[in-house]
Amino acid sequence: MASGSPKPVEILFKQVDGIDIYMDVYFSPTSSPENPAPILLWWHGGGLLQGTRKSVAPHYLSAPAKHNLTFISADYRLAPQFRFPAILSDCADAMKFLHTKEFQQTTEGRVDASRVILSGSSAGGWLSLLCASGIGFEAAGLQKPPTVLGSTSIYPITDLEDPFWNTPQRPVSYLDRIILKEEVQPFINPADPGSRLASSPMDNQRSMFYHYMLQEALLPDLLLSGTNIPPSAFSVAPFLKSSHKTIPPTYITHGDADTKVPVRQSRDVAEVLKELKADYVYEEIPGEDHRFDRLPECEMENMYEFINWVLRH
Repeated sequence: MASGSPKPVEILFKQVDGIDIYMDVYFSPTSSPENPAPILLWWHGGGLLQGTRKSVAPHYLSAPAKHNLTFISADYRLAPQFRFPAILSDCADAMKFLHTKEFQQTTEGRVDASRVILSGSSAGGWLSLLCASGIGFEAAGLQKPPTVLGSTSIYPITDLEDPFWNTPQRPVSYLDRIILKEEVQPFINPADPGSRLASSPMDNQRSMFYHYMLQEALLPDLLLSGTNIPPSAFSVAPFLKSSHKTIPPTYITHGDADTKVPVRQSRDVAEVLKELKADYVYEEIPGEDHRFDRLPECEMENMYEFINWVLRH
């Protein structure tokens, strides 16, 4: 976290399988019990294989003061030691926790849990879409999470059946070498007790896991092996198209030069949202690769304009 960044309140919201799962709460400086600030709840990326709630883009850190939002960054258990249903359950439990007396007491009544917008980056953007719409919860044997006002997804994964996740890339387009399996041991072993985590620093060896996954086309297996759930259960665009399911107001943005998650993952969802006449905004950024919003100069003005529009309606 950059020097001078706001300091969050760290809250333990779930204990499961001997693992503590936390969320960080960043308060709006003008919030009070008389004027509680709405919530922007965010999940990090990393293919659901790596990453941490601590890896937050600058625009999110400035959102409490600039946009009068309570920004919350929540962790979830990581695959393959935990499969997709467990990860979704952690996200739903984070959403449910916002409505508890414990959360209200810890946040001193300064947070308005009746006004929640979800957000996420990359795989976290996928989680925000799934949790806002309820897609995949029935297949995972889970109750749908609490209703939210909307969602904002930045360069999200949206469909495990895309050839991008199922075709080996040796090497991946942005690396000039093959990653050896030994480099991602023991993380790739679902039974390794030391790899059962709900947070993984961005600068440790596990940070190579995503690239290895792309190289070997392992994502569907890492997320769903042994669950008997088909990858299609979490495919956002096909599910929306076949079910005509309603979805809260949705903002999606993606760079058209993304090498980590293909831009068609977002285009496909935007096309279906258009067909369904849903309330949505799709913003495609020319020439930008993955993680473009992490640049200090990227303020994501259109996303926050969308959030403000949702909160006004």
